[in-house]
Amino acid sequence: MKKLIFLALGSAVLAVVSMHFWIRTSVQENIKIAVDLYHGTAEESLISLVQDEQRSFRERTHIGIWTLGQIQSRKALPTLIKYYQNDPDGESCYQKHAHQLCQYELHKAITAIEDGRLLSFSNLK
Repeated sequence: MKKLIFLALGSAVLAVVSMHFWIRTSVQENIKIAVDLYHGTAEESLISLVQDEQRSFRERTHIGIWTLGQIQSRKALPTLIKYYQNDPDGESCYQKHAHQLCQYELHKAITAIEDGRLLSFSNLK
C-alpha cells in the first residue's frame, strides 16, 4: 500500500513538473515569434501581435493573449481589457475563433494578471 501511495505521489509530481516545463517552453517559443515579428521587448512585441489586425485571430489569441496572461503582463492589461466583452465563458466566440478573439482566453489572461497565479512565468518578460 505504501508503495502504491509513493508511486501515485511521484507520478503526480512528475506530471506537474512536466506540465510546468511544457508551458514554459511554449511561452518562450511564443515570445520568440512575437519578438522576431515586432523587434521590441517580449511584452511590447506580444501586445503588438494582439493589436495587429493583419494577423489571424488564432495567432492573436493563442500566441499573444495566452502568453501575456502566462507572463502576467500588467503593461498589456489596458490592451486586453479593450478587446474583452465581459464574456468569461466565451459564449460569444464559441466555434468562432477564426473570426474573433477568444473571450474566454481574454478573461483568463486578465484574471491571471489581476489576481496572480501560483505558476507564473513573469520572469520571461
